[in-house]
Amino acid sequence: MSVPEPEKTPGALRCFVIGPIGNRLAEIGTPERDAYEESLSIMEEVIAPACAHHGLEPIRADTLARAGEITEQIFRRLREDDVVIADLTGANANVMYELGLRHTRDKLTVQIGEYGRLPFDVNTIRTVQFSSSPMGLINARKELIQVLETGLAGEYDQVTATRIWNESAPGAAASTADADEGPSSEKAAEEGTDGADERGFVDIMADAEEQQEQLLPALIAVGKCVTELGELAESSTQEVARSDAANKGMRGRLQVMLRHASGVDAIADRLEVAVERYSSVLLAVSAGTLAIIGKLEEDREELETAREFGMVTRRLASVTRASMAELAGMVDSMRDNARLSKALREPTRRVTGAFNRLAEDTSIIDEWDRRLQSLGIPVPPDGWEPDESGDSSSQAAEEPEDSERPDDAE
Repeated sequence: MSVPEPEKTPGALRCFVIGPIGNRLAEIGTPERDAYEESLSIMEEVIAPACAHHGLEPIRADTLARAGEITEQIFRRLREDDVVIADLTGANANVMYELGLRHTRDKLTVQIGEYGRLPFDVNTIRTVQFSSSPMGLINARKELIQVLETGLAGEYDQVTATRIWNESAPGAAASTADADEGPSSEKAAEEGTDGADERGFVDIMADAEEQQEQLLPALIAVGKCVTELGELAESSTQEVARSDAANKGMRGRLQVMLRHASGVDAIADRLEVAVERYSSVLLAVSAGTLAIIGKLEEDREELETAREFGMVTRRLASVTRASMAELAGMVDSMRDNARLSKALREPTRRVTGAFNRLAEDTSIIDEWDRRLQSLGIPVPPDGWEPDESGDSSSQAAEEPEDSERPDDAE
């Protein structure tokens, strides 16, 4: 049963806040509790007072959902609220997904986030960046007040995803014509010379495919770090064996662990950068992919055109799930090893933190997969390759139904 929307006071603007939720019931000192307390501090010190300055009453997403849950009411507020403020600190997967959905609407969306904990490409969109110091929060509040003032006056630019989505949205051309019934607008509508980006559905898919291809080098960089960690673990195990054979005892083992910890720390430097880059690219890919899926859900006549794209996307989701399962095993092994020596704890924390970030951000791919499955797009069989001619119908006829594939179990 859907949750009823609160009544809107006539003339009042609605403001919705998305950001890391954390868990207020988690043990003090845990990442979940820290995330909750940080987000609450940003809400109380920055967002709420800035909104109050303009007569807005901000509603936080965690008052409508539990951690990790996106409810129907949240979707509706993302679609309908006059203002959305998005705290991008930590590039939380749910927040990135919700921001992507909001970018399909030509409404005021304001981004904020702690400096150094933002997606790589965030500077392409104006973002209120702050430090977590008392003065940093005061400055962020002042800047947010200014951004809201200009935004509420209608002085803000659409991001690329918003512009493309609204140009290709059903009825967009009709509403534009209704707004201007002069002779020049009629001629522009007939000739397609109104200056807008007249891209078709296939053009949008081509852009999305190109974006997906950018994920490969980002994943390769992450994979290289994973390989290095595996090789380092194997080398250290052999060193321990040689130390034990030489009767060097625990002192000998400790020396090996110190060297191992130093190696893990160096790899963690590269891994954190690689994961940050991957998350940034994934955000851009997700915006395009969700736009296409939304279009297909509205107009199923385009399904055949997008079938191959959907199959490639579902294969990506399947491969990603398998990779995440392997990484989970590595994380468990590293945590076990970290208990053996204090020197291993901080490097292990950094690596496992990067892997957890990777898994959390990658979970958005499951959303693509679920919705494509609902549209009847199958997972391609082993050995399938996209048809360069764009005709995937002959291959699709030989594919098994989704219900026969264990990786599609709901």
